[in-house]
Amino acid sequence: MLYVIHIATIHIIVSKFNSMSIFQKIVDWNNERGLLEQGFDYTKEVSFIVEELLESTGKFDSVTARNEATRFATEMVGKASVDEEKVVDAFADIIVFASGAIAKLGYDPTKVMDEVYTEINSRSGELREGKFVKDPQAILYTADLKSCRYSEEE
Repeated sequence: MLYVIHIATIHIIVSKFNSMSIFQKIVDWNNERGLLEQGFDYTKEVSFIVEELLESTGKFDSVTARNEATRFATEMVGKASVDEEKVVDAFADIIVFASGAIAKLGYDPTKVMDEVYTEINSRSGELREGKFVKDPQAILYTADLKSCRYSEEE
């Protein structure tokens, strides 16, 4: 009987997880790794976005991209006062533009986000200077982005 309860409990947990939005999964991932406790640092958040964009060009390794992004974000943000609602609007706009760009490339943004979440969730590592740094020895899931392409019928 205990075995049946255990399977039922697992089923409830899996069902709850599967019904969570991708955004809630990402927030939970950040919370589990202590990233939300770090608080909001506008320069650091901007640098994370710039770092990913620099890496996507293929011209920068992760360390160089991080350094360049930090320099750029520091220069860009400076000592600007933060209007919280403008920042929220800007980050939401980034999500909208990124989703559109993903679709223009022929991929389903929802499927892409699920794959990318599965990849980042497989990472182990530690928090360094407010950023989650991957353990280079860890065995990771690699997002299967080919499976996220729109089919000809869509």
